[in-house]
Amino acid sequence: MPLKSFYIVFRLIVFLGIFLMGSTSMNGQFFNKEIKAKILVEKNSEFYTFIATAENVTPSNYNLSYDYMIFTQDENGNTEKANRVERFYSKANQKEILTNLTVNFNLEGKTILVLIIYDVDGKPIGRDRIVLEEGGKSDIPITPEEELFTNTGDQARPQDGFVLQGFVLEKTITKAGRDFYRYFYSEFYNRQIITTKNILIKEVPGRGRNTRISVTVDDQLVWRFFAQPRKEFLKSMASTSLNRVLGQLQRLEQQNEQFTRY
Repeated sequence: MPLKSFYIVFRLIVFLGIFLMGSTSMNGQFFNKEIKAKILVEKNSEFYTFIATAENVTPSNYNLSYDYMIFTQDENGNTEKANRVERFYSKANQKEILTNLTVNFNLEGKTILVLIIYDVDGKPIGRDRIVLEEGGKSDIPITPEEELFTNTGDQARPQDGFVLQGFVLEKTITKAGRDFYRYFYSEFYNRQIITTKNILIKEVPGRGRNTRISVTVDDQLVWRFFAQPRKEFLKSMASTSLNRVLGQLQRLEQQNEQFTRY
């Protein structure tokens, strides 16, 4: 066998070996065995609602967390990600709604939704994925199981889902950062604020053992502070940050109105 042909065959064997090892590893993960992750679909006149659910099929209770992600791709192939991360308590043999995501029919470009459920050690134990090849124009069949589950009175869909407009994004690294995000988002939601601008809460290492939290609106910094674990301090910073965010949103809206007028 010529030397060139030998190298081609050798590289093919190595590639197949890596692929098979990867497939074996993925299949060995045993997702959805104890906690089943499922994204249900509800279709309205103008949009799809994708409902993230978790079903505990064991006789035990668990402290868990989930990461609900959406990836959107524009016509140039650029991909943007938004997600929501929360902890939750799963009771034995119960199925529950975690959160929801609304996608308008006019959303263009390939869109992928991913739900991953983690155990207390951060190990993924449940997952589900939906691919919308044509974005909001994709035709998604609604199964009888989804219709029954999403319409039951005792399992009302939570109102704290996120709509594909502006996002409140979280990039935190400590418990204090996550608590601040939770206080901020709770007040943001309670005020029923609707915006097309992305709001980012980002935490980075600061001085010594401290961390620094910044809040930006469309990449414009509106507030920054050094984190402390005290609850009252974080709540105070959440209120201050939200007021700064609202002020920036109002200024951007005024600028947009002036631009439209001219």
